[in-house]
Amino acid sequence: MRVAVPIVLSAAVLTGIGTQAFAARTAAPANTKICGQIKRGPHAKYLSLVSGIRSDGTTWTVIVTGVPCAYAMTKTPGLLKQWAKAKIGAPLKLAGATCLKMTDRAYSGQGTSSGGFMCHRGSGAPTNIFGPSTFAARETAPYTVAQIKAFFGIK
Repeated sequence: MRVAVPIVLSAAVLTGIGTQAFAARTAAPANTKICGQIKRGPHAKYLSLVSGIRSDGTTWTVIVTGVPCAYAMTKTPGLLKQWAKAKIGAPLKLAGATCLKMTDRAYSGQGTSSGGFMCHRGSGAPTNIFGPSTFAARETAPYTVAQIKAFFGIK
């Protein structure tokens, strides 16, 4: 079964343009944090279903809402290895969590691709990376943690 998952990195994050215009509708909860970036992860080349922005790289940003950064950063490398081999929309294995490979469009806009994964600690499928007890990794090259934090208003 394929699960549609909202992708939260918007055009403003990926282009660095229009941060003020988009901030109100994409504001993250107060307990959302960007834990860091993992360089030299698996390659992702995708067109976001939400923003329409294309991304092509190997830098992964880890975002948490209600999950400790140490936990997310520790689990992300293993999940990225699974992500690289999994089918789009497929579950990824992590004890105590429900994870899945996100669905995006192919870079050309035709077909499907994936630019990340999302996990929910506990039972139930993840529906939004800003949901409670959620963490995600998204390929975000070439954008910095500071640029992504500024867009979402994350401290």
